[in-house]
Amino acid sequence: MQLRKLRMNRNELQQNVVYNKFAALHLPALVDRFLESPSLPPTFPQDMVEDFKLNNTYIEMIGATSHTPYFAKYFRSQLPSAEGGKRLMRVVAQRLVELGPSWDRKMLQPPMGREQGYYESAAGTAIQLLSTLLAAFIKEPKESPILLTKETKAALLPWLKKWEKRYLGKEFLGMVCNRTRSQLEGNAEMKKDAKDIRKVLKNWMVCGKPGCESTSSLKACGRSVMFLLPNFSFQDLLIIVFSRCQTVRYVSEQRFKVVRVLMIL
Repeated sequence: MQLRKLRMNRNELQQNVVYNKFAALHLPALVDRFLESPSLPPTFPQDMVEDFKLNNTYIEMIGATSHTPYFAKYFRSQLPSAEGGKRLMRVVAQRLVELGPSWDRKMLQPPMGREQGYYESAAGTAIQLLSTLLAAFIKEPKESPILLTKETKAALLPWLKKWEKRYLGKEFLGMVCNRTRSQLEGNAEMKKDAKDIRKVLKNWMVCGKPGCESTSSLKACGRSVMFLLPNFSFQDLLIIVFSRCQTVRYVSEQRFKVVRVLMIL
């Protein structure tokens, strides 16, 4: 909730610069921390400990950086540091299945200390990320270990359908459940939309300069930042900054230079 309030105090350009820098520096570690979240103090209630597996700062920030070019580059990377990204879709879905019964009850009767809509928001954040990952990996072969198993799909779909029916037209949760259900069921129109989303994630549709809305005369950048790993030396940083990208596209060389300076600062 605090993250959402913070966003409201920044314009789009300011947000994009912050999120791009954050993703470049921390996305691999962020995903790893989500997959292996730290333990909460033993004094915390057990239901809060369970909720923390899917309702935490890590998933909020992964979702907040999903529009950056580093997000798509990270999930497409074959480097060992990006291995966590290959597990993320299955882990998010499995945790949704595990927490579905508890969160459904809490949506209807929020526990003391939780405002109305808290769990709808938490579920919406997780399902939105799942939908984004389904789009990002839409070209994966059916047998890929990245994609959801038939068993996980079968266990997750009833919750998506239930929340879609309850909240569609009323809450963000209803809309994102509708979209994700259609993706999992292989809806043809949704497949087309997912491919378009994949292009957006890869920054093929607009100029990569934060705030630029140009959609024509775009050229693939050959030198943009891929992503930065923790504990790298300054020399390593420069190597990565000038490595090939082929994901981010810019209207002109000058616009690329502006972004490059922003990322190094």
